[in-house]
Amino acid sequence: MYICLMRWAGIGLLGTSLLIAQVQGIVRAGGEPVVGARIWWHGSGDGAITDTLGRFTLPEPQAYPAYLRVEGEEDSLVIREKPMGPLEWDLPPRLTLSTQTITGTPPARTLSSQNVQSVETWSRAALTSAPCCNLSEAFQGSAVVDVSLEGSAMGLRQLRLLGFEPAHSPLLVENKPLSWSVGRPWSAAFLPALWIDHLSLAKGIGSVLNGHDGPAGQIQVFYLPETEEASSAIELFSRTTGEVLGAFRYHDTTGRWRKLWLGQGGGTPWESGFLQDHNGDGFLDVPLYRQGQTHLKLYRRPASGGLVEWEVGGLYDYRRSGQLFISEPAQVARMEGWAAFQTIWQVYASGRRGWVWRKGRGLSLLWHGRLWEQRSYPGLAEYAAKVPSGWVSLIYRQPIGDTRLLWNVGLSAYANDIVERLRDPVRLDSSWRRLEGVPGVASELSWTPSVRWSVVLGVRADWHSYYGWQGVPRLHVRWAYTEGGALRLSAGRAWRVPDPIAENLPFLFSARAWHIEWPSWPPLESAWSSGFFWTQAVSLWGGTFRWQVDGLLSRIYNLSVLDMEDPWQVRLYRGEKPAPYQTLFIEVQYAWQDQLRVSVSYKHQEVWWPLRGELRMRPLLPRDRFTFWVTANPLSRRWQIDLLAAYAGWLRVPSTAAWPEAYQRSTTGGFFWIVTPQLTYRLDQWEVQVAVENLLNYRQPAPVIAAEQPFGPYFDHSLIWGPIMGRMASITLRYNW
Repeated sequence: MYICLMRWAGIGLLGTSLLIAQVQGIVRAGGEPVVGARIWWHGSGDGAITDTLGRFTLPEPQAYPAYLRVEGEEDSLVIREKPMGPLEWDLPPRLTLSTQTITGTPPARTLSSQNVQSVETWSRAALTSAPCCNLSEAFQGSAVVDVSLEGSAMGLRQLRLLGFEPAHSPLLVENKPLSWSVGRPWSAAFLPALWIDHLSLAKGIGSVLNGHDGPAGQIQVFYLPETEEASSAIELFSRTTGEVLGAFRYHDTTGRWRKLWLGQGGGTPWESGFLQDHNGDGFLDVPLYRQGQTHLKLYRRPASGGLVEWEVGGLYDYRRSGQLFISEPAQVARMEGWAAFQTIWQVYASGRRGWVWRKGRGLSLLWHGRLWEQRSYPGLAEYAAKVPSGWVSLIYRQPIGDTRLLWNVGLSAYANDIVERLRDPVRLDSSWRRLEGVPGVASELSWTPSVRWSVVLGVRADWHSYYGWQGVPRLHVRWAYTEGGALRLSAGRAWRVPDPIAENLPFLFSARAWHIEWPSWPPLESAWSSGFFWTQAVSLWGGTFRWQVDGLLSRIYNLSVLDMEDPWQVRLYRGEKPAPYQTLFIEVQYAWQDQLRVSVSYKHQEVWWPLRGELRMRPLLPRDRFTFWVTANPLSRRWQIDLLAAYAGWLRVPSTAAWPEAYQRSTTGGFFWIVTPQLTYRLDQWEVQVAVENLLNYRQPAPVIAAEQPFGPYFDHSLIWGPIMGRMASITLRYNW
């Protein structure tokens, strides 16, 4: 009897000790419980998930003071001694839905180990650390997103995420599509960097809730800050190319309806061979343009939760390139000189409504309507497009039992009425009209058994009015083996209907004849993708040492191929073989006390195209990229020095061997550095940036073939793979309030 009592007493003491060794608490944001958030002790891989009342239970830390962390917050809660009762942690108001996220303000660049998908956040400070005025110029410091020239005759630059085409890594603005239909190639070039509060790069196959495309990830742009802090600025930017741009961002959070007003305007008011023709071939190295655009957002964030938004905006852009001082289409018609003219108009409106209820339930409705009209006249050729379009998405979130298991279900639909006309310089003159409607349904299940593991399984089905039903399964797995390190895996399917003429428009800037080898509908492209993403951060010498390794492999079926292997023609047809895309990206960063940051990144990409029955490397795309970026504040926070160096390796150039020797070009290119130093000075609310772009003055040799005979059979202004403009200086004056 005595032995049994002793045994039961021992078990009771053990249970009591286990109970005492636990810390309980509750997390709230704006008075509401934070549901389904991961919470843990700093330096420990163990943790818990808050329940529907925001409660959690953790093992007692090994020592005090201890630092409590919660997902989505940069700050910690300091626990200096053993708590006598449950902890209470009140955070700033935070509302989260699948299509709207409002959390803490991100630092310059962050890599989180808590997100299921590999997501990297860039703030406006990081975007403006490179001399730029739009998004397509802002990624000189990392090879993960490279900026490739796609015909500098119109200033078109393509953003490639992990080496994949812009069509395979869509651009979104606050979960609404920005890269859309025939306007997709221009989406990043028209987006002012000053407008952006921050953006996130999601690598790998995306969520099914964001659509059926995106086998390589997506770039998500956010205009609104993630806190209620008002952020307003005005900026004046100028380059020695004659370019002058003004932009503003006005954010008013004082009234019941908050207002965000964005604008930009300017262009190139001067034309001069000294300013715009550095190689002396008589052609403009950069286009002359006039541009104006604006965006107005009205929104409310009720105390009860949710979000209400209304947006309207418009764009006008006119560009001219070609030979100097050929400013009228009538001069081209009389063959007095060669020039290209382009005008783009765009108007759009969108809205959002979100509801957040107790126990983690939520509903979000988004809609977007747009009218895009474009007219391009390169020489004697013509391309015209007009696309009214609409898009709507409805997503509902429901916890299943415990909030560790969440179910999201969504309905979506979009419609495009695409009207195009193409006339090449030789013989083709055709028009097309494609009316497509695509309703779809998506379901996604998210399981988070602990802070270490997360699994997201999603599936969607879409019905295309021409191609019928398409299925999209996707899987994401995250293993956070330490607080600062995580390994992610992703796999799934994606599909899209390409816009092959608009996506390859720069190749109309030549004497080539176009051959389109399909009827009115281009082929439907589909892709199976898989990838791994490894991130790790450690403390070193008083700073943070971080690295990431990303690998992505995709096979694209029915690829819309642009064949320019013959110098006298352009062929568009469906690739008979699957096209393999594979990328390996490595980046190492070191940051020390906000005074020094060094980043080195390398990317190897192999993008294959099925050309004429065999696989060949995609032309005009570097196989290897290397970037070096150092930021230092050597004297004080007022002074900042940036040095960016980007290297482009070997690339393949289509053969011109069939032409006379004077017009032949090498079948390889690349192997050049672009070095840009920049100095920034800040005084109170003022900021001045001075940069020298392309410091080494590298230029692609003889970029315009047969420049002296622009209406002859050998003229070609489309084989652009490097910078045409030489050394440039720029200055930015910015005022923040």
